[in-house]
Amino acid sequence: MLQRTYVIFLIMYILYNKTTSCFESFYGVRTNEYPKTSCQEIANIKTALRCLGRCASTIDNIVMISHNESTDTCMCCNDITGSDLIGADWNSFVLVPRSTGCTTYTLTSHQICLMYFPVPARYSTAKTLCQAGGGNLFKIDSQEKFDLFEDYHVPIADGALLEVWIQGEKTDGQWRFDDGTLIPHVCPLVTENKPAEIHLRARGRTGFDCRDAEENVLYHYTCEYQR
Repeated sequence: MLQRTYVIFLIMYILYNKTTSCFESFYGVRTNEYPKTSCQEIANIKTALRCLGRCASTIDNIVMISHNESTDTCMCCNDITGSDLIGADWNSFVLVPRSTGCTTYTLTSHQICLMYFPVPARYSTAKTLCQAGGGNLFKIDSQEKFDLFEDYHVPIADGALLEVWIQGEKTDGQWRFDDGTLIPHVCPLVTENKPAEIHLRARGRTGFDCRDAEENVLYHYTCEYQR
């Protein structure tokens, strides 16, 4: 599981800013991810809490915030396609949806909650951000999960082409999930088998297949959280 979890409650923000905000359905979870050169910088912000407040009032679709305690620098991230800003004093938080921010599905044996992030990201970054919030990239390990994936994503696509990262890495010529188990032949697989294409994305409009992709290509992503 995650090291330590930091929950940033809305009430603390209200005490600081005296107003309600659009992020009532989110909380912040500590991650080791660095801010990116594509994030928006705000100077002279003293705390991570104030950084969250400023980011919420400045930009839409926040994915992550980062605060540097040494320089009082705040980074608001709704674009994580840039290079890492490496430094020892960054504290980064992924914004994770509470129950009202994601869609719950009941499977045969348990419930999961899905959240689609319309933010371009590399595979490793998408995976890290999902795991930081206690979830994972969506895992198509059964026909039931594949049907659920289409049920959730077809309305999001709304007739346009949608491509999202899903769990999958090719090792020793075999496709495996993050836990090392083999990926079953449920989602129709279309591959070019290029050496660098070792991760999986789902691609479609009114129906989806699964395709190989390189690590550094940018796609949206969907996280699943256990209920």
